[in-house]
Amino acid sequence: MPLTLGLPGWILRRVTLAHHRRLGPKALPAQSDPADYFNHQYTSTPEYARRFMSGIDLVGARVLDVGCGLGGRMPYWIDAGAATADGVDINHEELRLGREILDREHPAYSSRIAFLDPGQLSQRPTADVAILVDSFEHLVNPRAVLSQCAAALRPGGLLWIGSIGWYNYLASHCLGHIPIPWCQVLFSEADIISTIQALLRHPDYQPNYWERSEGIDRWDGITTLRNRPGEPLNQLSLRAIRRELQHPGFRLVRFKLHPLGARSGIGGLVAPLLWVPGLDELLHGYYTATLERLP
Repeated sequence: MPLTLGLPGWILRRVTLAHHRRLGPKALPAQSDPADYFNHQYTSTPEYARRFMSGIDLVGARVLDVGCGLGGRMPYWIDAGAATADGVDINHEELRLGREILDREHPAYSSRIAFLDPGQLSQRPTADVAILVDSFEHLVNPRAVLSQCAAALRPGGLLWIGSIGWYNYLASHCLGHIPIPWCQVLFSEADIISTIQALLRHPDYQPNYWERSEGIDRWDGITTLRNRPGEPLNQLSLRAIRRELQHPGFRLVRFKLHPLGARSGIGGLVAPLLWVPGLDELLHGYYTATLERLP
């Protein structure tokens, strides 16, 4: 059970509604439509790779992008020298949209990029590198996915992960609704969910793309953020993540914490605190892990 301070829910509701009321329905930045988000992923990945993926050589590699979603990062894997990129995800709608966007807006990549359901992995050649960008926190059964990655990788192949633990300031994945960092630490899940449910029906709220396409009732009946609509959350702490990565199919080569505020200049002040148990959970901005597939 994740730890929380359990501050009064009325504080959460008041701050959230005041925030959206102040923005107003016209000023509130709605979530991008799929094509915009696909292109944001593509254009932001070079900087992401520069910051976090040093030493991961994709030249000539068969890349497996696990939890690819719309797949907007896959064209960059090709740009970085990959021979092919296979994206796998359980969200069939995102796979469908991603293929449509790729073929329409980036057709030069179409023949070298595939969008796959997990059940199709066994039909593909083994990969040299598997990449999980911002997806490990969404894995309901991380151990099973690691086993699938081990089966899909050649011996000696690399699995690279970039993600966040449950006590990261963004880990609730609710900041589009609730403008409070670490809200999952400060407030109970029940209060977070009930606040979002009330917000979705408030006149000062403008629904995002998925709420417009699937309906604002997509949060109805949700009782835990583990079942967050469209993005389930496993709520694993860094300590639990390290345990999950001790998988018999892999050797853990490297696990690195990146400090909160690295780009704002405070990262140097925060970095020493990452050695303090407990503070590492709260003050990491990101973690990266590299694993090698065992023979």
